Amino acid sequence: MYLAKVIGKVVSVVKHSAYEARTLLLVQPISLQGQVVRTPTVAVDYVGAGEGDTVLVGSAPGAAQDVFDIDRAPIRELIMGIVNQFDVTSPEA
Repeated sequence: MYLAKVIGKVVSVVKHSAYEARTLLLVQPISLQGQVVRTPTVAVDYVGAGEGDTVLVGSAPGAAQDVFDIDRAPIRELIMGIVNQFDVTSPEA
């Protein structure tokens, strides 16, 4: 799992049947300090996230198959939660 910022919506006229009636969003992985850590990726939205939201993305093998109850789902990234706030504190030495 990792944090990401939703930076856009993906629109497709022709797509795999596993994506039918599902929202595809472009997410930018970020660090705990809010800095970009790698290139954006496409994720299937499960929670109703929108552009500008900070989200929790999971990419465990088979997670989308279990969530959407699909036998063969070519879904790699799944938005599993919208993050309202998080605090990062350094461990004291």
